[in-house]
Amino acid sequence: MRKKKYYEEAEDLLDDEDDLAGGGASRRARTRQLIGDLLVRWHWMALGLVLGLLGSFYYLSKAPKLYQATSTLLVKDSARAAFEGQRADDADVNLRSQEGIGTIVEQIKNFDLFEIVARDPDVLALEGLIPPSVNWWPEWAGDLLGGDGEEAIEASKIETSELARLIRAWTEVSNRRKTRLVDVVVSHPLPEVACALADKIARTYESKIGVDRATGRTNSSSILALKSEEAEKLFDQKENALANYQIILLTLEDLEKREATFSELDLRYLSKHPKLIAAKNALEEYASRFLREFDQVRKAAADKDYWDKNQSEWNQQDLDQLARLQVARRLLTARATVLTSGIESQRAVYNSLNTQLAELNAKKGETAVEVELDSLSELPINPSSPKQLITLAGGTIFGSGLGFALAFLLVKLDNKFHTVSQVELMSGLPILATIQKIDLALLVKLKAEREQKLKVSDPPGMKLWDPRLIFRPALMLTLYTEAYRILRASVTLLGKEEERKVTLFSSATPGEGKTTTSANFAIAAAQQGKKTILVDFDLRKPAIHKTFGLKRKELSVGLTEVLTGKCSLAEAIQKQAGQENFYILFAGAKAPNPGELLTTGGVIDLLDKLRKEFDVIVIDSAPLLAVPDTRLIVSEVDNFCLVVRAEQTPKGAVAKCLDMLRDDENEPAGIVVNGYQENAGFARKYLYKYGGYGGYGGYGGYGGYGGYGGYGQDGGGYGSGSYGSYGSYGADEEEDD
Repeated sequence: MRKKKYYEEAEDLLDDEDDLAGGGASRRARTRQLIGDLLVRWHWMALGLVLGLLGSFYYLSKAPKLYQATSTLLVKDSARAAFEGQRADDADVNLRSQEGIGTIVEQIKNFDLFEIVARDPDVLALEGLIPPSVNWWPEWAGDLLGGDGEEAIEASKIETSELARLIRAWTEVSNRRKTRLVDVVVSHPLPEVACALADKIARTYESKIGVDRATGRTNSSSILALKSEEAEKLFDQKENALANYQIILLTLEDLEKREATFSELDLRYLSKHPKLIAAKNALEEYASRFLREFDQVRKAAADKDYWDKNQSEWNQQDLDQLARLQVARRLLTARATVLTSGIESQRAVYNSLNTQLAELNAKKGETAVEVELDSLSELPINPSSPKQLITLAGGTIFGSGLGFALAFLLVKLDNKFHTVSQVELMSGLPILATIQKIDLALLVKLKAEREQKLKVSDPPGMKLWDPRLIFRPALMLTLYTEAYRILRASVTLLGKEEERKVTLFSSATPGEGKTTTSANFAIAAAQQGKKTILVDFDLRKPAIHKTFGLKRKELSVGLTEVLTGKCSLAEAIQKQAGQENFYILFAGAKAPNPGELLTTGGVIDLLDKLRKEFDVIVIDSAPLLAVPDTRLIVSEVDNFCLVVRAEQTPKGAVAKCLDMLRDDENEPAGIVVNGYQENAGFARKYLYKYGGYGGYGGYGGYGGYGGYGGYGQDGGGYGSGSYGSYGSYGADEEEDD
């Protein structure tokens, strides 16, 4: 597969000469592994790059082309330029002139200038001044999602302030470096409009807000004076409006006093008292007078907008005198409050402007800066934006970053083992062997071809064996058999033979191939001339008998009977016909309580007896996370080997398994990586013609993720991709292990 190629490339990039010794080497190995994981997911990075480029091209196709037009203002120190005739780009840019240039730049950027430009009839008459909005949706989706985009709006139909903001957004003002030139740059989809606006802004500043050549000083004071006049005008308008209400407000104040007097009399006298009746009549008469005066003030021309807005409330026909009095009082009081507040605010603005104007006039004797128009804009031919190269480069960088981030995220979310190095780095344990994933169809075909060619066949007792038991006459020189021989050699090298007799195989979760691995390892040891026994210690869900083509009910005695004392060890052990030095101790009958059975002293006695009689004892035990049985016996064995299936076993399950073992002070001797998948060509090559040890322990990749089905009696749930719950561990499940 291609994955192997990329992992090998990563290996070459970061060759670990230290054999992973020390923290630095470990970090380097993890870096190497990360690079390999990312390279495996190169298609995601390529997808990100393609999407980035497609996005760039789409943006270039949709984004409006902008044209830049530049008008230039010339800034001179009037104390020198007026008499020496120096050009701005020739004169020295001293500190004072630089300050003046900065002031001019800020003045041009001032919103007031753009409001003047926005009110200019020539600007309002420009065709296409307000460009239409861009419809970013694809044409095929325009009707459904985005429409066709808005048409251009006439400049005369929008407010001056809004148009001024648009023009300011299109404009950039800057001082040309080391010169007295100020560039006014306007960007617009229409080159003619860009030129017209740039020239208009420069001319407007020069003529109305620029230099007063008669006085030799900047006309900033004229702006402040204009603003001051406008502020004073608004101030006067509000004061005049409030003055119209002064008489009616005095009447309202007098009315309120009469209401207070009536309230006092009402508390003192009964309703029929002459003084109270007289006060009530006088109050009603005065209230009628107030309403007549209020109606006259309301109908006056001043402040008409306010009263038109509240006309409907006052004209209700069902209002009596008291209700009308309440409405009039509320409307009059509210308006007077607003006007009073506005007067105070406008007075503050007016005073502030006058203060600024006074300060500016105080400086009029200082050396001023003079501005004149240096050059008008030229009609641009080529658009200034969008810039194709920059856009494509940005899309490439963004797309590559997106693809890399996605690949990195997938690496972090990936909970499966894909390489041998991943297992080794995560566990910190040596890899005893890597077992190639068995292609049963290819294996059966090869077996038939070899049997015909070599004139050999399986012995009678071997014909019922599971096809995954590969130590057969026709298959002795294949990739698979050699892998188990490597496993046999790895276990042998763990220590002295007499001290390393008992080897236990287990896994974190069901379905990882521990039973097949145990059986093949035992046969490999027997074929080496070692007296070997295979013991099925999985009392809840035994599988050894199925592996050798037997049914549990056909077995009269086994491990259960030995531990319960129903038969002797010699009676339970069965020698395999046609296999030298190979014996099996099946699980036997279903145990009533396997956990309690394994905690008795019978297990230790059993192993002691087996050590005396056999050279190699191989134990197939239950998965560690499914049931506690293996943890009960693992301390009594010499070699504990953990089987991990590539592309299936969750990393979290292995981590939890190792944590449990280490809490029990039981360290596995190593890990067997099962189901390792090279490319089909590799497997076929070494099946048909075994040629050495290439490929073992490599860092190749695998195929798709494997999953597991139910693992437990009556559909007890074992969740794929999780190790949190494994359900019941049934005795009659027909599941390969």
